[in-house]
Amino acid sequence: MAVSGRAATATRRRADGGPSARALLISVLGQWVGASTTPVWTGTLVGALEALGVEERAARQAVNRTAADGWLEGESVGRYTRWRLTTRGRRMLGSATLRVARSIVEETDDWDGTFSMLVLVEPVADRATRDRLATGLDFEGFGALAPNLWVAVGSAERPGVDAVLESCGLTDGVLRFESRAVAGVESAAEVVALAWDLEPAAEAQRSFIAEFAGAAPADEREAFALRTRMAHEWRELLSLDPSLPAPLLPPDWPGPQARSVFQRRYAEWAGPATTFYTALSEDPVVS
Repeated sequence: MAVSGRAATATRRRADGGPSARALLISVLGQWVGASTTPVWTGTLVGALEALGVEERAARQAVNRTAADGWLEGESVGRYTRWRLTTRGRRMLGSATLRVARSIVEETDDWDGTFSMLVLVEPVADRATRDRLATGLDFEGFGALAPNLWVAVGSAERPGVDAVLESCGLTDGVLRFESRAVAGVESAAEVVALAWDLEPAAEAQRSFIAEFAGAAPADEREAFALRTRMAHEWRELLSLDPSLPAPLLPPDWPGPQARSVFQRRYAEWAGPATTFYTALSEDPVVS
């Protein structure tokens, strides 16, 4: 089995299997704050996390830790604080948005047989950086063929890879090129089998379908929580699913059904979820 960053991805979840407060905050920022330079109050972020089941203390800690990691910059206004995404935060969230957009495009048979390759010229000594790199490349659809060697299907530009490499301080010493399987030596299916284990992705998609296909929010707060949590789980699923073209997928692949659930529910819950967040952001400041 190929070595990957799945273990590192799992560390973003609490011991009970649920997502961490910080991971949910990143999803809130990605879905509701976006690339905007408009500041958001601490109370808005805390209220959004409370709607997702995070306790106030943990929510405040998540905001502070995310700022310490360079995603947010704060501005004091009297006794209160409002936050803006940093340049780095906007870039990381923007690249994640592009990855999500690619994932909801229907798989097609139109693939030219090209693979994108990424090679680290020098090994990464720091374990935390290695984990962050593996997690980021997993999310961008890359699989590990060998230590310091990753592969993705297709030759499309991947701005998210640049953001991942920059966040890891690895803009130099990286080779990126296109390749094809050599006829008579190995097949594209064999390359896929070496780089990815698709069964965890299939299991995650079936779980996603079971959780959200029949969900029905009772009010605007629940619509906000469900829509935000669903998009968060979809983003997590992308760390397992490389979004392969149809010819490289196994029979009965659950991806199309999972994608349909995501698209349908995301649109259905948009109105009430937006109403809740707008009211939350316009409430008197409680930070």
